[in-house]
Amino acid sequence: MERSEVPQECEGQEQRDTPSTFLLRGRTCWRVERSDRSGFLIDGEAYFKAFRDVALQAKHSIIIVGWDLDTQIELVRGAVEPSEFPSKLGDFVSALLRRKRKLRAYVLNWDFAMIYALEREWMPTAQTGWSGHRRLSYQVDGQHPIGASHHQKLVVIDDTIAFVGGLDLTKSRWDTGAHACQDPLRVDSDGRPYAPFHDVQMMVSGPAAAALGELARFRWFNATGRRLLPAIRRPVEELWPDALVPDVEPCDVGIMRTQPAYAGQPEVREIEQAYLEAIKRARRSIYIESQYFTANGISRAVAARLMEQNGPEVVLVLRHNCDGWLERQTMDALRSRVLSELELADHYGRLRVYAPTVPGTQGREMVAVHSKVLIVDEDFVCVGSANVSNRSMGFDTECNLAIESDGMARLQAVIARFRNGLIGEHLGVEPALVAEHVHRLGSLTHAIDHLRGGDRSLESGCFDQRAADAMPIPEQLLIDPERPMAAGEVLGTIVQHHERTHVGRRVFLGYTALLMLGLLAAVWRWSPLSDWMNVNDLVDAVRVFGHGPTGVLALLGGFLVSGVLAVPITVLIVVTILAFGPLIGAPSALAGALVSAMTIFGLGRALGRYRVQRFAGRRVAHLSRRIAQRGLWAILIVRVLPIAPFSMVNLVAGATPLSLRDFLLGTALGMSPGIVLMSAFVDRLAEALRNPSPVAFGVLGLLMGVAWSLAWYVSRRLHVRGTAPGVGKVQRATLAG
Repeated sequence: MERSEVPQECEGQEQRDTPSTFLLRGRTCWRVERSDRSGFLIDGEAYFKAFRDVALQAKHSIIIVGWDLDTQIELVRGAVEPSEFPSKLGDFVSALLRRKRKLRAYVLNWDFAMIYALEREWMPTAQTGWSGHRRLSYQVDGQHPIGASHHQKLVVIDDTIAFVGGLDLTKSRWDTGAHACQDPLRVDSDGRPYAPFHDVQMMVSGPAAAALGELARFRWFNATGRRLLPAIRRPVEELWPDALVPDVEPCDVGIMRTQPAYAGQPEVREIEQAYLEAIKRARRSIYIESQYFTANGISRAVAARLMEQNGPEVVLVLRHNCDGWLERQTMDALRSRVLSELELADHYGRLRVYAPTVPGTQGREMVAVHSKVLIVDEDFVCVGSANVSNRSMGFDTECNLAIESDGMARLQAVIARFRNGLIGEHLGVEPALVAEHVHRLGSLTHAIDHLRGGDRSLESGCFDQRAADAMPIPEQLLIDPERPMAAGEVLGTIVQHHERTHVGRRVFLGYTALLMLGLLAAVWRWSPLSDWMNVNDLVDAVRVFGHGPTGVLALLGGFLVSGVLAVPITVLIVVTILAFGPLIGAPSALAGALVSAMTIFGLGRALGRYRVQRFAGRRVAHLSRRIAQRGLWAILIVRVLPIAPFSMVNLVAGATPLSLRDFLLGTALGMSPGIVLMSAFVDRLAEALRNPSPVAFGVLGLLMGVAWSLAWYVSRRLHVRGTAPGVGKVQRATLAG
């Protein structure tokens, strides 16, 4: 099997005689396989314990594929029976390998973006006993488009039992169904408590587990180039925990994926198609739990059903707020726009949007919803890793499982019991009571409204309800993309097509200037020009100025005056780094740039939009509109790429409704990477001039070569996109087809 090849069906697999209503192979799912026993594991306590119990019975292989992993998590907590095996994940797997001589463990973790570095365990293979065992292989998977992630959460044991859902084997995931506000057991590996956390995992067995094993091995091969042999399948009864009663046995399970187009792999959007098909076929109710709710296609499909006179009821159980200020300004803002549009479409009052709450020490405390569940009527249930977001539908790698009733009463009862169990947990009542109210009132939304108001409840009206046109909406192509993007598409959110070539040229010419500066330094050092001016003395003089008592004041004043006079900001940054050195110079240059930007921003606000456009000319009109529409994200892009002169951007931004906070934050975030890179370059240049050697100039040349190559690539990509505006449309049509 080639690395880019999509895994094919196992030989001898069960085939369906008739096509499924919801699960259509090649469209809404990859495979439909028999599961001898299946179960829904609600919340981390149930999943972590089930994983441990099954792993204890493993003989051949344990494959863990995840978005995140933490070897220090406690799999079982509280009063449990004594065990000879440790409770921490890393020690537990290592102990299994020592005890079972034929067992092998394979762990594939997403090669995560550095933005998550402070939230994750650093180098999990460095833990004692975790990396040293020869039958444990730990690898990271970076085979994905830039900005995407491998978000699947798969565990496959002996190709006989498999787990799929929203839960990774990592920190801050464990919780009980009670979601008690002050549960002493709900702490991370450092002993720090975290908020109540709700999620769902699905457990399958038999041929369905074997198919998931094939998917996991495909991921492993694509990431490492090495094939893993299938495990010898065993009777399900040997691995299924005695204490765990299956929710259904047997049944067919659909396996569906999201896979972005990358490195020869075709785009796969089975999860999105399954959602759209299920929403279209809903008759009475649509129940969704999701961490995010921003997917354009899904929200439009839901809105269309809400506008129907006899359409289904829609219940959304969502996370109240995302973690951190940045996610709240991005994903929460995008969700607010979607919810606002759904409310406008809710002509008949059938939409309910809730956030689960539990009693807290100071009023109600929100439960962090992390689950990814879709239930349509009593006929279709889908559980997995995919949120209702654009990323999960086409950009990140995802895996979901689904069961449909196909009109069978026993499966309808299973799906209804699972849905009522979720609602009962959120409301603090028994599932039977939910079922009774749904049957008596003939309505899922009326049943929930009737049962709300207890200690545990589903709160409505707690989401940001500002109108979409009153919010600074971030650029969705950057925050929640539907597919991999070319550089020109990103730039197109801010710059018109005919301007893109100019941007590429500015990038290229800027780095060419740095290259010429390095070459000039070498010529000056080893030619008669060095007798005319001593470069060492010049650099030392600049640094003496920087260390003087008036250095900081002169720096800020220089940035301020130069901003008014439109002196290129790059010149000021270079002088600052030379004067103060790289460690102090980089933050000092950023501080000076912010002072200059804030001053010119204030001038633009005082002049007003009409005067600024008359002064700056018609070319800035498009940029002005984009800054007004995109806010912080537009500023971020124009700071990363030289779309317009520094002072001009400051003046134009001041004449828009953009807040000073977003302006300064976008400026700081956008300029910081460039200042850091320039700091390294200038420092190496100064060192090469002071202490010339082939190695010093070799390092400097390497830095310049990398920067120049990057500039050439960006320039070429932007030139192509700028001169062929139809390419984007062709690409979109190809992907859609």
